[in-house]
Amino acid sequence: MFDPKEREGTRRRHQVDTIVEGIGINRVTANFEAGRELVDDAIRVNDEQAMAMARWLVEKDGIFAGSSSAVNCVAAAKLAMEMGPGNRIVTILCDSGTRHLSKFWAKAGAIGGDDPSPDLDSILRLGDITT
Repeated sequence: MFDPKEREGTRRRHQVDTIVEGIGINRVTANFEAGRELVDDAIRVNDEQAMAMARWLVEKDGIFAGSSSAVNCVAAAKLAMEMGPGNRIVTILCDSGTRHLSKFWAKAGAIGGDDPSPDLDSILRLGDITT
C-alpha cells in the first residue's frame, strides 16, 4: 500500500489524485507513523462526498468547513449510521473553508441557490459502487 521510494520529503511524482489535500498519497507520513498504534480502523471517503458534505454543513448548520473537516464529518456520519442509536461519535473540524477557497470550494460549487446540497443519506451514498 505504501511505497518507500516516496517517503516523506522525497516527492518523485505528482501525488495529487484527489481534491482533498493529503488524501490518496501512497506513503506514511511521520505524523501518522507517530500515532499509528492509536488507529483502529479507517473509513473511505471520496471527493464527491467531501464536497457535498461541506456544502451541507454550510447550508444546514452554518459551518464553513474545509476539505479535511468535511471528510471527517462524512466518516463520522458513516460510522454513526453503521453503529446505530445510543452511541456517541466525536470528530474534529480541523480546518476552515477560508483556506480552501481557490481549490476545494471552487470545485464544490456555489452555496445555496438553484443547486442545493443533497440530503445526508445521498451524500453518504455518493460514489458508492453498486452491482
